Amino acid sequence: MIRKIGKHAVSFANVGVPLVLFAAMSGGAHAFTAPATGDLGYDIYDIVVNKGVKGPLGFVGGVAAFLFGVSRLFSNVMVGIPTIVAAVCLIKSDTILQTFGMVI
Repeated sequence: MIRKIGKHAVSFANVGVPLVLFAAMSGGAHAFTAPATGDLGYDIYDIVVNKGVKGPLGFVGGVAAFLFGVSRLFSNVMVGIPTIVAAVCLIKSDTILQTFGMVI
């Protein structure tokens, strides 16, 4: 038993320590900001994000997925909970994208 724990600790040290050092040396996260009018990619961003995800299509899709997840929650929890989480992520996707600080 002790040998197994020792092997796991050594394998974690081989992966975890360099990963922590790399994270400490890397630069900070850069938050995503929406492109301004006239910037490269603004038209695509406007169609996909403003008119699609944040618009009526995204809202209706999120509400439909939420209702589907609630209906499946009582019969199959393993389908219901991820569907509800995905629906909330779809409704709040613009906020989530900015919060994670993704560089696009």
